Amino acid sequence: MAELRNITMPKWGLSMTTGTVTGWRVAVGDRIAEGDAALEVATAKIEGEVESPVSGVVRRIIAEEDDELPVGALLAVVSDEEVSEAEIDAHIAEFQANFVPPEEE
Repeated sequence: MAELRNITMPKWGLSMTTGTVTGWRVAVGDRIAEGDAALEVATAKIEGEVESPVSGVVRRIIAEEDDELPVGALLAVVSDEEVSEAEIDAHIAEFQANFVPPEEE
């Protein structure tokens, strides 16, 4: 069974609770390796690149440019080509249903 992997909003400092997507370095269908720059994020204190924590094909980009999202929020889904769109939809729905932003924990 193929694995679905997530790229999520990183936590770059103790006080960071949200980040704003300022641009994507990859597109749906691109192959990405762990450590590759996936997107750019800005916070109140810092701007930087988010490196992919996983390798595979970018199957879905969830966050759009200028979206401000909490730490841990789903930004993109990476998997192998054989994973169906229905499996990706179910994965995203399950993540979103169970996600609790840090300030609400």
